[in-house]
Amino acid sequence: MAATIRRGQPLSMRNLTNDYKDCQLIKLDPSERGSPLIVAQEGCAPDDPRCRSLLFYLQRDGKWINEIARSTRPDTECGDIVFETAAEALRLLAGLSGRPIVRQIDVTEPDTEAYIAKAKSLSSLEQGYREFLVRYRAAQKRK
Repeated sequence: MAATIRRGQPLSMRNLTNDYKDCQLIKLDPSERGSPLIVAQEGCAPDDPRCRSLLFYLQRDGKWINEIARSTRPDTECGDIVFETAAEALRLLAGLSGRPIVRQIDVTEPDTEAYIAKAKSLSSLEQGYREFLVRYRAAQKRK
């Protein structure tokens, strides 16, 4: 996934924002017309004392969640970061202001190792997003 760098700051120095210009809308299956999408942004969480640059996803409640924390959540929560249309995602982004709020979930070293192992097993980011879409749709059917 290509990162956007804003205001000439190196990625490692960028802070997470609620500015739509800093976000990427990513179709979960680019080959599928009308594919659901996610809103992603790379940056440092406002309260992270170590200033680690991470990938964050925007949740439907307006909070951000980092990708490793998201990977620890059950499939029943997949829908928390999925938007059916770009208009829906942009409406939420337009309503956000001020400092971004990050959903705090404790992530252990084994969680991080499991995430890295899963990421390494993928042939591409696109494959990872497609697999996520399959889990999202399966969770939707169970509701």
